[in-house]
Amino acid sequence: MKNKILLLLLTSIFLSSCLNDVKQKENSLTAQNQTEQFELLANGKLRYLELSGTPYERGLTHGKALKKEIQEVISLFKKDIAETTQEDPDVFIAKFLEQTDYKTSVQKWTPELMKELQGISEGSGIDLETIFMHQLGDEYWFNTKDVLAHSCSSFGVNKSNDNPSITAQNMDIPEFYHGFQTVIKINDPNSDKETMVLTIPGHLGITGMNNKSVSINCNTLMQLDYAKTGLTVTFVVIGVLDKNTQQEALNFVNEVNHASGQNYIIGGSEKVYSLECSANKVVEFRPFENSIFTYHTNHPMSNTDYNSKFLEALKKGNVTIEEVEKEEFRCQRIKSFQERFNENTTNIEIEEIKNVLRSRDNESGDVVSNNSTYASVIYELSKKPKFIIAPGKPHEETYIEIDFN
Repeated sequence: MKNKILLLLLTSIFLSSCLNDVKQKENSLTAQNQTEQFELLANGKLRYLELSGTPYERGLTHGKALKKEIQEVISLFKKDIAETTQEDPDVFIAKFLEQTDYKTSVQKWTPELMKELQGISEGSGIDLETIFMHQLGDEYWFNTKDVLAHSCSSFGVNKSNDNPSITAQNMDIPEFYHGFQTVIKINDPNSDKETMVLTIPGHLGITGMNNKSVSINCNTLMQLDYAKTGLTVTFVVIGVLDKNTQQEALNFVNEVNHASGQNYIIGGSEKVYSLECSANKVVEFRPFENSIFTYHTNHPMSNTDYNSKFLEALKKGNVTIEEVEKEEFRCQRIKSFQERFNENTTNIEIEEIKNVLRSRDNESGDVVSNNSTYASVIYELSKKPKFIIAPGKPHEETYIEIDFN
């Protein structure tokens, strides 16, 4: 009798354990299916995905949710590599990563992001080296493309009595990425911090903000010196957004060694800063002394740490550095900001910022809202921060707002 009771008890425990395992697996699958889905916003033109957990878990969810899109993007990226370099893209990627050393700086300054890339790689089925190369857009352009490629435009204004501080940008990138506009919101499991980034599937982020009133906007400065080592633009962007204060973000940008020439507009709750970064210098730009706003396109305004390719191009064209640094040599887009905002400007409304981002002021093709514009973003850095985006050229697309919790 005792043996029968013991047998029944063991059988009951075993069955209960099996049922619990089944329930746990079902719950796990349900949760997994929920986290692997993204929403379509802006009439289907914008993918929106929320991530949480460890860096690896975030990357894994990202990779699985956007697997199809990541594979398509990587295929287009490799096609561009083949057309640009006349080399097999896989051979080029292997050679590029062998001849550069960006991973050392990533491991030093943002080591957790390599774990996130591992997750993206595993989730998407794309090898890690290719996923890492996908993060190196600016560095790829610096090492292979024309020295004057790119056309982003950025703006920022300090907090005033009437309005919070705001930063904004038209993010212009190669047209083969268009149609993949994606926003990812990251919920920090260890705090109340939330981060929102505009990105490309499989990419960590190209611009963004967090709910601690820290934001970053970027403009490539291909005239400035670059290096085959240092922290690349993508990891600078995400490194800044990992900070809880603007001062921490500014310290970070000033401390790291930069791999590429880039302008970063760093937003904060009170003031915005525009920093021109090169391999050897970080120099602030402001339109004039005590200006309450700043703007930038793709021409250095303060930093003179030029790279050799740019200097050689000037020499061939019989153009001097002094001529380049004159106003008339700068792009037409900068004039769109200068015509709207000047020393008499005392207050800037968000609609005025939208208007300049939508502008097509010049008869030339060099306009703020142009064919390369992937998306237009506006970051309101108030106590209740706002992430505002038009998924495409803002003179054609409507801005929508995506809420933080």
